[in-house]
Amino acid sequence: MLLLWFLSPQSHPAWIKFTVFIIVLLFQAVILWLFRKEAFQAPEDRYFGLTEKLYSMTIFAAMGIYTKGIWAITPDTNPVWIKHVFLGLGLLILIAFFLYFAFKKVDERPDERFYADLAKAACLTLTLVLVCLMILSVITFFFPFILTAGMILIFGAAMILAFDIAFFLFEKRGA
Repeated sequence: MLLLWFLSPQSHPAWIKFTVFIIVLLFQAVILWLFRKEAFQAPEDRYFGLTEKLYSMTIFAAMGIYTKGIWAITPDTNPVWIKHVFLGLGLLILIAFFLYFAFKKVDERPDERFYADLAKAACLTLTLVLVCLMILSVITFFFPFILTAGMILIFGAAMILAFDIAFFLFEKRGA
């Protein structure tokens, strides 16, 4: 992280670089704490089923699409290669984790409740996408702006996460 601090260019308001750095450090600390907590569990207590496979694949797909959106929306750095190297390595790591979980074997088979929760989450996400597009069309009618590819990719990643959260809520509710 110290290398990232020195390689990243100065931001126009100086506090932005510091704030982004602190947010990334906090995010990494939470992730490491969760992995540390997982490491102390007995191997037979850990369970990786079909639902966990779906969660991990959709989260890594959303993070990859979000990374690609950030890549498209941010301006080039001053050496140009810094942005491409860091975002490219991050995207490569996300793709590797996605493929790992995609090809990880699970013994569980989907049942009727799994398919019903999947259909409910998909319908809710489709409704959310349509409502967001309707609101966006009304907003752009009054305040025209240019919609870039990065914004669309970030919106798509947010919708994948909305699907994941909806599926989680339907799965935990049990109805």
